[in-house]
Amino acid sequence: MKPRTHACGEGALLLDVSHGAFDLAVQRRLWAAAAPGGVLRRVEGARDVVLGVNNALITFDPLLVHPEPLAVGVLQAWELAEPGGDEGRALEVPVVYDRASGSELEGLARHAGLGVEEVIRLHTAPEYHVACIGAVPGFVYLVGLAPALAMPRHSTPQARVPKGSVVIGGAQTGIIPMDMPSGWRRLGMTELDMFDPHRAEPCLLRAGDRVRFVVKAASR
Repeated sequence: MKPRTHACGEGALLLDVSHGAFDLAVQRRLWAAAAPGGVLRRVEGARDVVLGVNNALITFDPLLVHPEPLAVGVLQAWELAEPGGDEGRALEVPVVYDRASGSELEGLARHAGLGVEEVIRLHTAPEYHVACIGAVPGFVYLVGLAPALAMPRHSTPQARVPKGSVVIGGAQTGIIPMDMPSGWRRLGMTELDMFDPHRAEPCLLRAGDRVRFVVKAASR
């Protein structure tokens, strides 16, 4: 499947480079292409680039730029994009997994046909990559989840999921950076502060960083 662009309203184009399942090699090219100074940011007429999972959103001023030549420039830039050499930073995330009866972790285990401890083992086994930051400031879309743990989001989002919740939504896992509504399913809690507007870098993680979850015992 060839890369393609789609109009997103009057002032943005979506560059879609997906070929079915998530491809880390493709995402590495996107990280480099969307980085400061990357080829997508150098396309004439591009105002900003917002990184996604297997895609990137390119914004422009519709009063100054016509979308058709911009789309041509975006596709040409993508052909020149190469993966970056930076592997990103590594971070361990300590998690108190919610083993309580009736928890969402227990429900996910039942959905997967696994025991709770096996779900925890599978969730802590991989090294995840931060595909992008999105949804709200500091929310990381982590790829690398074991397929056995994939589970659809709640059809009706919960009104408040607490800050620090470690969650699964579909084939991805993530960490809730602030109290917020969410349909993702909660496995446990971490005390790491994923977003702080007063830090020099408000988001704790960046696209391309690597994450491992580790089990932390609950406080007594």
